[in-house]
Amino acid sequence: MILIGFIKAIINEWDPVDILFHAPDDEYLYEVEEIKCLLKSTKSHSELTQGIQNVFVKSRGNNFIKNTRSECARIAQKILSQ
Repeated sequence: MILIGFIKAIINEWDPVDILFHAPDDEYLYEVEEIKCLLKSTKSHSELTQGIQNVFVKSRGNNFIKNTRSECARIAQKILSQ
């Protein structure tokens, strides 16, 4: 079972919309919770990659557009490697 703290650490390190330099440490908590929920139903790396991308596009919109699917794939791999 992947702990929420582990996911939070990965997402905060990634800082996909470059805001943690002036935002609180829990800025991505909504996205972290959504990703944790995805892990319950996700069956593959590809599904998790798409899920991560969808979560951030939904929550951050145009601020997230600059991020590529390959970045989401890298993050999905880090999460799944736990």
